[in-house]
Amino acid sequence: MITLETAQACVLTFSVLLGSLIVVFILCLIGWYIVWKLVLCRFKFIKELFRGAKENPEVKELKKGRSKLKKRRLD
Repeated sequence: MITLETAQACVLTFSVLLGSLIVVFILCLIGWYIVWKLVLCRFKFIKELFRGAKENPEVKELKKGRSKLKKRRLD
């Protein structure tokens, strides 16, 4: 039979474990944000991984122009 003291000890243990996990998770998020702002945001490859591939219209035009040049050279 479970006594009141045992139940309270179990609830306290569970609460401490859950609270510890939440604190660790929040610290990881804060650390990731700081590293992102200070270091990772400067790398184009990392930005494309997390934000998706966004190309400027100028880059698309340059690619189209290059493909046209290649086709002309082949002809």
